[in-house]
Amino acid sequence: MKARLAKSLLLSVLTLTLATPLLAQSAKELEGTWVGGVLNPGGQGKSGTATMVQISELTIKGGKVVACKDKGGVSLGNCESLTLDPAKKTMDAKGNTKNHTGVFQGIYRLKDGKLEWCAANPGQKRPDDYYTVRQVQFHMVFDKKK
Repeated sequence: MKARLAKSLLLSVLTLTLATPLLAQSAKELEGTWVGGVLNPGGQGKSGTATMVQISELTIKGGKVVACKDKGGVSLGNCESLTLDPAKKTMDAKGNTKNHTGVFQGIYRLKDGKLEWCAANPGQKRPDDYYTVRQVQFHMVFDKKK
């Protein structure tokens, strides 16, 4: 019994030790200024390719949003804070737009050098996949500024 407990504890410590640098690396990859926008809704849970709303700037530094602005203030226009959990791949923004104020719960992934972030309007459940549904959730795709 003690041997099994010790082995389980050792495995847990080893997993945390190996995972911590990966989590730090993932958070570090998000650092910088990103440009992009919300993709138009497509059919059957897929986003279209055209940009619906252009986001002029999304800057992440030290695990926080430094700037999150769009030209019309209709998307995540005024982010006050960002909560990032690289282990769960969640990124939540607190802020306001023309129509919504509160926490925009989201998921993110880095794919082919792009940051994809799908965030729900306040009061909506966290997205479980990457697509746009007007007034519910928004799939944003960003390129990192050089």
